Amino acid sequence: MKIDFFGHTDIGKKRKFNEDNYICVDFADSIPGEDKSPLLLAVADGIGGHVGGETASSVAIDALHKRIEKDFKKKIPKALNVQKIMEDAIQDSNHDIFREATENKALTGMGTTLVTAFITGDEALISNVGDSRAYLIRDHEINQVTHDHSWKAEQLKMNVLSKKEILDSPFKHTITRSLGFQSDVQVDSFQIDLIEDDYILLCSDGLYESIPDPIMLKMVHKHKKTEKICRRMVKTANQRSGHDNITVVIAHITELGDKDKAKIPPTDTILLPPK
Repeated sequence: MKIDFFGHTDIGKKRKFNEDNYICVDFADSIPGEDKSPLLLAVADGIGGHVGGETASSVAIDALHKRIEKDFKKKIPKALNVQKIMEDAIQDSNHDIFREATENKALTGMGTTLVTAFITGDEALISNVGDSRAYLIRDHEINQVTHDHSWKAEQLKMNVLSKKEILDSPFKHTITRSLGFQSDVQVDSFQIDLIEDDYILLCSDGLYESIPDPIMLKMVHKHKKTEKICRRMVKTANQRSGHDNITVVIAHITELGDKDKAKIPPTDTILLPPK
C-alpha cells in the first residue's frame, strides 16, 4: 500500500494568530513487519480567543498522537479495535483540555474542533467533533463524510429558516459540539472502504467556507500531488477570502496492494455507533 500525504496551515489574512493545528503521522516505521502503512491525520480548529484556542487545538493534537502511539506499542494492528482507540484518544484530548480550562482561569471557555482519519489497509476510520470536515474524493465526485456540529448545519437540516436567514444570523458560527467544554464528549465515527486513487481531505472551516466543494474537486484533479493541492488550496482560500485560519490535510491512496477492491460508492460510508 502506498499513500501520498501532506498537510498545510496558514494564519489567513485577517487573524493575528493561528489557532489551527494539524498532524500527519505514518506509523509504518513503528510497527516491524507491518505493510499496511497505518497513517494518522488530524485537523483541530481552536475556540476561545487566541490563547485558549491555540492551546486547545495543540493539546488535542498532542494527546491524540500520544494515546494512539501508546496503544500501538501494546498490541499488533490486527488485534486493535481502531474505532475504540480513536474515540478513547479523542476523549483523552477532551479531558486534557477540560482540565486545563478548569485549572487556569485565563483559559476558561477554550475548546477545539477535531477531525481525524486513521487509514490502514483498505479502510479509513473518520472521527469528528465540531465543524472541521472530512471529505472523500473519488473519481469525479466529492462527498462530505462528517456531519457539522454547528447551529448553521442544524438549522439547514431542519429547513425551518431560509438560507439567507441562517447566513444573516448572529449564531451562524456557533459550534454545538466541541472538545473542552464538558468533561465528556460525543464522537461521531464513519467507516470508509478505500479503493485506489481515493483522496481523503480534512480541513478547517477557513478552507471550505472560502472554496466551494466543486472547486475543491477541480483542484484535486488538476494538481494530483497532495503537497501541490494543499498549497494551492490555501493560497486560493486566501485570495477568495482569508477571513479565518486555513488548514488542509490530504491523503491520496496511490496503490492499494494485491487486494482487488470493487468500486464502492461514497454513499456506502456509514455512521458507526459509539464504542
